[in-house]
Formats: sequence, C-alpha cells, structure tokens
Amino acid sequence: DPSSADSLHEIARAVASSPFHLARRFKQANGIGLHGYRTRLRMALALARLGDGEEDLTGLALDLGYSSHSHFTATFRSHFGASPSNARTVLASSARFR
Repeated sequence: DPSSADSLHEIARAVASSPFHLARRFKQANGIGLHGYRTRLRMALALARLGDGEEDLTGLALDLGYSSHSHFTATFRSHFGASPSNARTVLASSARFR
C-alpha cells in the first residue's frame, strides 16, 4: 500500500526479516530502494488521479500518504518538473484530443 506510512522496521517485521536484509534484498531485486519505490508508486497514482480530473489536491496528498499538500507538491515537482495543478491542466487538455 503506497499510502501506508509503515517504517522499514515495520515492513521487515511483517515479512520476518531484519530491516538491513530487507532493504538490501529489495534494492537487489528492484534496482531501487524501498522509499524510492514507494515514492514512484505514489507519483504514478497521483498522475492517474490527476488525469481523471482530481480537484482536491490536499485530499489527494493525504490519500497518498503525504503529511501535507506542500510535501506532496514538492515531491511531485521534483519528479515531473511541474506542479500537480499544472499537470492536471496538461492531462485534461491531452484527454480532450484523444
């Protein structure tokens, strides 16, 4: 669940592993750390919901597990180079041309 705030220790305990072993094996298997993977999943979900016309950015941020609208927006901007509201506008425009 990408919106979960479970820590590495909690996830490791759930799969009967040490945090170090889980982190190392996860990165070996996926080429990216657990935190980066969770962030990518959250960003993919954000794009999908923005493409569907999501209006409430604060609600979206909280649904995806971010502590605030500003934290979500900063993460989104660092990944995509645009704010969520700008991305929503572009996605809505491209949907009209399909």
